[in-house]
Amino acid sequence: MILPPTLSSMRQGRAAALAFVVITLIAAEAMGDRRIFARSYPYMTLPAGGFEIEHYLDVGLKRVDDPDTKRIESKFMPSWTTQVEFEYGITDRLDFGFYSVFRQKAFEDFKFRGVKLRSRYRFLDEGVLPVDPAVYVEFAYYGDEVKFEQILIVARRFGKLESSVNFKFEEKIKYGGPETEFVFEFIPSIGIGYHFNNNVSLALEYYGKLEVEDGETEDFDSYLGPTISVAGRHFFWTVLLATKLNGIEDSAECQVRSLFGSQL
Repeated sequence: MILPPTLSSMRQGRAAALAFVVITLIAAEAMGDRRIFARSYPYMTLPAGGFEIEHYLDVGLKRVDDPDTKRIESKFMPSWTTQVEFEYGITDRLDFGFYSVFRQKAFEDFKFRGVKLRSRYRFLDEGVLPVDPAVYVEFAYYGDEVKFEQILIVARRFGKLESSVNFKFEEKIKYGGPETEFVFEFIPSIGIGYHFNNNVSLALEYYGKLEVEDGETEDFDSYLGPTISVAGRHFFWTVLLATKLNGIEDSAECQVRSLFGSQL
């Protein structure tokens, strides 16, 4: 007769599994294309011929009114955006990515939003200049909206300290409504992180968004929060929890980003 596992044996099993994961993380050499920041892009690109799959999960929490009820209420509800990226290293300094984007706003259905194409190029080897510059360009198609994005990446690593500053510019053309709208956004981000070892790092990130529509400034939102990242031989997982410093009432009070990458 097979006896069910006891509570003690189950606890021992969980402890052994946790110990195995910790030992694996410590023993394994971290992957080369490591991202310790969730919002700021790093300077390094994929090596030539390298292939990576990345999954983004963004959660924004804010108070919204349930449209299915007559009374006006304020429920703290999440909105979700998930992206899957296939990334390939064309050369040691140039890589390319293709995204599929899905979204679910509060009280709405989960749906496919569109696709994105992007490329990143770094000019020199790391450490040649006082800072390491790179550029990033992206095109997105969302059915009733197209978006163009440009990022100037300025990064530097000093031993176990790593920093990255992104100056992002976005131009959106929205044509799904009665009138075509043009929106310009400036989205700066700063990340400063510390590598405890090759597998665990902790960072602090700031990012904001200034939106200009039809020549008028609409709003400026900014967020700050900690980021933790773990990595193994063929993967990394980075999670950011950011709270709003300032912004309009309609923007999220708290934002979470999970970024998981696996290099093949």
